Amino acid sequence: MRKYILSALLLLSLSIAAQTSGENPNADHFIYQGYLSDYKLGQASSAFNAIDDMLQTYLPGKEIPLPRELALVSLDQLLHDTDNDATEPFYTFINKRMQRVLKDLDRPVTKGLRIYKLYNDGFIIKSKKATVAIDLIPGGPNDKPFITDSIIYGIAGKCDALFISHIHADHANLNIAKSFAARGKRVIVPNGVWVGVDSLIQPIEVGGVETDIEFEELDLTLHVLPGHQDNIYNNINVVEFHGEGTVAQTGDQWNGPDLSWIVNVYKHYNIDVLMPNCWIHDMEESIRGFNPKLIITGHENELGEHSIDHREAYWVTIKKMEAMPNLNIPYVLMTWGEWYDYLK
Repeated sequence: MRKYILSALLLLSLSIAAQTSGENPNADHFIYQGYLSDYKLGQASSAFNAIDDMLQTYLPGKEIPLPRELALVSLDQLLHDTDNDATEPFYTFINKRMQRVLKDLDRPVTKGLRIYKLYNDGFIIKSKKATVAIDLIPGGPNDKPFITDSIIYGIAGKCDALFISHIHADHANLNIAKSFAARGKRVIVPNGVWVGVDSLIQPIEVGGVETDIEFEELDLTLHVLPGHQDNIYNNINVVEFHGEGTVAQTGDQWNGPDLSWIVNVYKHYNIDVLMPNCWIHDMEESIRGFNPKLIITGHENELGEHSIDHREAYWVTIKKMEAMPNLNIPYVLMTWGEWYDYLK
């Protein structure tokens, strides 16, 4: 009897080991009973692929058709399941989309601006004469970034300048900044950030008024407005592409007193496209202050340290914009690896 008990215990331990190792002998037949991890990975892979296909079919625009909205809401659900953060399906999804950006950056812009949305609050704006990156990061942990080195540094290599809103790691990456400087390209950062690292990485002393920086070789002017995230310097970067349009990216602007001058930005700058963080302080009043012709939000679904209630879902952005009908300003909701062409 003891022999049979020992044999049964051995078989049970082997069964548990097989399940915990993810070695599902029936995976080829899509049988997952007893293999929960394998099941969730298969489900995530299928869902990410379907979402990617749907977003490729229904591209960003001033209207959100129901299939695109469903894809974005489904993406929220996947990204708010923290088990997916470090999985192969997620890494495949985001890198496939960033690879498309890398390829598309070779496509010329003959008129207006092409605006790419990258991870978190990262954007690239491309005109006929210049390609500018703002808050470009690979995302994720240092030992396994979300975007592979070959893709993120490939993207950086196609840009002419980098503007960083503030020092937080979800907006600023020193290695990316150094890669710009190594190619002889200027990097504009807030006061006190990376002082003395490289002559081309330039901390800007904004103080209480804006600072204007000319990029004659790129036919653009950068206007740096003195924003804050609480008490941290947060440059609001207003990029004027001469003759093509002016865009403003707000970084992590969140400071009540700053609203006293933000409400008057429209008196000084003719903003074509505003790219606010989707949780900016008093969103409606801030938008009115910039008075743009188009809104493209950023910062949805930052993964990592944030709990899911502060990952800022796409569905929340949709609800916020629906709650401000009197603004009468169109908006385009994009996710990572998408772009939109703006013409004045």
